[in-house]
Amino acid sequence: MTIFQVISALFALFMMYVVSIHGKKKNLSRTEVWAWNSVWIGFIFIALFPHVLLGITGLLNFARVFDLLIVIAFMILSVVVFMSYFTVRTLQKKLEEAIRAEAVATGKKKADAK
Repeated sequence: MTIFQVISALFALFMMYVVSIHGKKKNLSRTEVWAWNSVWIGFIFIALFPHVLLGITGLLNFARVFDLLIVIAFMILSVVVFMSYFTVRTLQKKLEEAIRAEAVATGKKKADAK
């Protein structure tokens, strides 16, 4: 076992701890806690047993398991970035609508008061 595998496993255990804290604070639903813990358990498994992916790397013509993991990581990060972008845009539109509605309501109150 290499130092990288130990550090990776410890990182995943730390992230599982972070997920459990947010789950207890009700920042994450049970489904989200389950999904994130599954991701981190999978991360630990792959970190400790990378040879399991050798068959897939050969099938997909990757030179090393690490190359496959980097490609998968970039794919996942791309999805997360796009989901975050669309969520921010949706929240931005909702906030703008709420501010406009509040401004109109405040303007009507001031006009009625005069």
